[in-house]
Amino acid sequence: RTDILSNQFDKAHVKRLLKEKAAKTIDDVLMDQDVFTGVGNKIRNEALYRAGIHPQSIIGKIPPAKVTSLINAVLAYAKLFYKNLLKTGENNAFQVYQQEFAADGSEVTMKVLPKTKRKVFFSEHKQQLYK
Repeated sequence: RTDILSNQFDKAHVKRLLKEKAAKTIDDVLMDQDVFTGVGNKIRNEALYRAGIHPQSIIGKIPPAKVTSLINAVLAYAKLFYKNLLKTGENNAFQVYQQEFAADGSEVTMKVLPKTKRKVFFSEHKQQLYK
């Protein structure tokens, strides 16, 4: 029900799981394999960029329509990511991950998150912070 590549992925179930974690930041929960099985750092960064959500947004503050947009972005980018990986052995369809400038031309900010020690890439211009 949480595997992003499974036909049994259940959006309603994942939305319920997100509501249970309303006080957490979206960047942490996207990496929680009990909520989004299969999401790694690249998919997290790209999905957040495509949905226009700042990685340090508080889940409970993100509008429901944006949560739906994010879930759809995770699913769409995961399929693209793995399709490219299987086809060429690599994935280079990055709009923000490890980029100096995002696809929209805005400057990309990179931060190392204190909790996970993972790098997060985002555009202050395109990605709204919900706090």
